[in-house]
Amino acid sequence: MTAYYGTHTYGVASIFDPVKGEGAAAERENRINETALKRPLKIVQVAPDVYPIPPENYGGIERVMYDLIEEIVKRGHKVYLYAPAGSKTSASLIPYRHLKPWNQMEIIKYVKETLPDSVDIIHDHTHASVIGRINLPIPTVCTEHFSANCPVKYPVYCSRTVLERFGGNRGFCVHHGINMEEFEFSSKKEDYLFYIGKIDASKGPHYAIEAAERLGKMLLLAGPVHDQDFYRKKIEPCIKSNPNIHYIGEVGGRKKQDLLKYAGCVLFPTLCEESFGLVAVEAMACGTPVLAFPSGAVPEILQGFPNLVCKDVDDMVKEAFKGDFPDPRSLKEYVEVRFTSRIMTEKYLELYAKVIEKESCNSKLYT
Repeated sequence: MTAYYGTHTYGVASIFDPVKGEGAAAERENRINETALKRPLKIVQVAPDVYPIPPENYGGIERVMYDLIEEIVKRGHKVYLYAPAGSKTSASLIPYRHLKPWNQMEIIKYVKETLPDSVDIIHDHTHASVIGRINLPIPTVCTEHFSANCPVKYPVYCSRTVLERFGGNRGFCVHHGINMEEFEFSSKKEDYLFYIGKIDASKGPHYAIEAAERLGKMLLLAGPVHDQDFYRKKIEPCIKSNPNIHYIGEVGGRKKQDLLKYAGCVLFPTLCEESFGLVAVEAMACGTPVLAFPSGAVPEILQGFPNLVCKDVDDMVKEAFKGDFPDPRSLKEYVEVRFTSRIMTEKYLELYAKVIEKESCNSKLYT
């Protein structure tokens, strides 16, 4: 696939190609190092001001950022991270001074006041790409972590689906990646279903409950309650009336790890336009099958296992009842060659180099 920016086609097709094993990954990394990245870069990463990095429990953007930054630092680059106080990172942390989250103007003001000298590139992960929109005189790429258009000079989308549907094929696509060392594999599964994500209507936990009830199986629901009214009306009555339905709150660390790797199946009946589908990738990394609705980028992420994509609850119940899931090891291998933090980092470093080179060429036209 080719990425588009305006009416110009940039030669970044290798950013989108699935890596065929570790040998190909190493070959790409060597190519990047030998061509574009001839010196260590000074990179600024700008996080939202909501959750620390890494997040203790909920926080997909922050988890992706943490893995990306740790990988970049390992490669010898200097990274500065703007993030909430309390974040833990191998980068040089520049903690936000403001305490109240969701304050975009404070992020802009603070970054402009404290930006380090001689920065090569800024990577903006904020909601609404607030740093990319102010057009600082430093090359800036902006990752759009949601399914929305990103009206900046160098937008990056987390899936081809969002690039095409919302980005109008203008910009770049870099899939999220996870640190495989943080997701233990197990071929032995227990007889429970697992849902992890926000508890609100858009993520479909009520459909996970319906599927579990029809299958007569135990369902564990984990995640923050983002809609109390929805929880009281749609979730709590089911928990009280069915001893097989359990809400266990937010989970992270070892508890999340064990729940993922031993689940018979993860249910992902999302109704929103998913920009990626991190839950599905994390489950498969543990060798656990995931049954998901075809919302947003889900079919793209699960394209290697189309039988895991269910059009509705009836289909989800049918597939779960059959239990004809892919071999656990094939699920893990699928993630290893497509969605690791190492692969993600290689793609971003290649993109950084191309943007820096393009901006350098543009500046020379006027000097």
